[in-house]
Amino acid sequence: MSAPSDVQARRVGIGVVLACLALLSLLLALGLYAHPTSDDFDYAYVAREHGVLGGVIHFYQNWSGRYGSAAITLAFGRWVDLAQSYWTVTAASLLTLYAAFLYAVRALCRLVGIGRPLMLGHLAFLFYVLFIPRLDTAFYWLAGAATYQAGNALFLVFVGVWADYFGGPSTQTRDLRFGLILAALAALIAGMNETIMLVTAGLSALMAMVVLRLRGPRVGVWLPALIVISVLGAIAAFAPGHEVRMEIIGEVGNESPGRSLLISVSHALVTALKLVLFALVFLQIGSVRTLLAEGLARFDGILGRLSATDRILLTLAFIGLLVLLFFPAAWAKGAEAPGRVQSISVLLGTLVLIPTMAALRSAFGDRLYPNRMSIRRLVSAVSLTALLAVSNVPKIARDIPRLQTFHAEKLARYALIHEAQARGLTALGLPPLRTRMKVLYSEELKPYERREENRLFGSYFGWHHPIWAEDAPR
Repeated sequence: MSAPSDVQARRVGIGVVLACLALLSLLLALGLYAHPTSDDFDYAYVAREHGVLGGVIHFYQNWSGRYGSAAITLAFGRWVDLAQSYWTVTAASLLTLYAAFLYAVRALCRLVGIGRPLMLGHLAFLFYVLFIPRLDTAFYWLAGAATYQAGNALFLVFVGVWADYFGGPSTQTRDLRFGLILAALAALIAGMNETIMLVTAGLSALMAMVVLRLRGPRVGVWLPALIVISVLGAIAAFAPGHEVRMEIIGEVGNESPGRSLLISVSHALVTALKLVLFALVFLQIGSVRTLLAEGLARFDGILGRLSATDRILLTLAFIGLLVLLFFPAAWAKGAEAPGRVQSISVLLGTLVLIPTMAALRSAFGDRLYPNRMSIRRLVSAVSLTALLAVSNVPKIARDIPRLQTFHAEKLARYALIHEAQARGLTALGLPPLRTRMKVLYSEELKPYERREENRLFGSYFGWHHPIWAEDAPR
């Protein structure tokens, strides 16, 4: 890279870091207005009654096998005042994921031989946060953040450890040490959620083949993680609580495995196509090309050394990981996966965005760009504007003017409960929540006094009488 280009890339990189930190600060500030809802009160009630360990056992037997995410949610419910300090949920999930992105990208850059890992790490985090489908359930809902974003962070660390391993020599002692680290991470990931568990299992199997091909029949680095993720993943997947939940909500196992596979393949192909489109748009933005010039050149060289068969196998392996990602939701519901599940596909797409851009540029060359510089600049500006328009920026902008009103409505509900307690009432109808948010999670109470979430919502504040989200019946 020439000196002027190097200076320009540094300036663009600094701009990316500042934009990322500004968005991170804004999202953290929005968390000050978030409030507990839905499953949060259920976990808090169980944590108070059974403790964290007892709560994990309770949910394993009566709801699901997600022991890792259950432990996190229960810990918050037991030791954090959710009504006063719910902002800690957002802070913990955002900052943990931010640190995991920086670590994983640094390790990957070191492995591939790309400079400016700090700037690229911020770009990756910025891309991820801007384009995940549901910010509300990702960072502003305890049950969702603990189940999915904590799992995503662990997956990034898992990827980073793999990259650090390949960046050094292969010895028996080193293989075993990294194998045990990966096994410990796999044990945590297996208990987060079935989607990231399956993706990690698939990645572990893929890395096993890579290790065997490149470094011979050493087993220390890949076998422990593969065994742990398979055994503990099966323990989580076949928890007795799944049958209990199926009887309650009738949501699991509605599709046959064959149809679920077809749905998963369809979703995986659509997701891969979206990744290609994003890569094409990114290639049109001049500042992005400048920042990624070194990385694109490096992957040009890597792709050039791969045979056509290797490229096809890598593409199929990535699509296979996406199939594993979508399969649990397809088997459970047969429809589009929830946004918090799709966020993992955005995570995988973020990790392979630069290689995808390099592959497109290698295949189409200068035909991707207009010839005239003035047209290139126009296309660059339009592409950046279009990306921001379909990102989470409009949702954030919509929520900001509504923050105070939403916050006031939530506090008014708490005040009504305390007032009803003081007056000795035996039933309470809360006014409906009129302000609905796009970024902050604003799930409404059900208009039925006997719904479990309504009872637990009241119980959290010491209210043990019927409660519903509408005017009291006359």
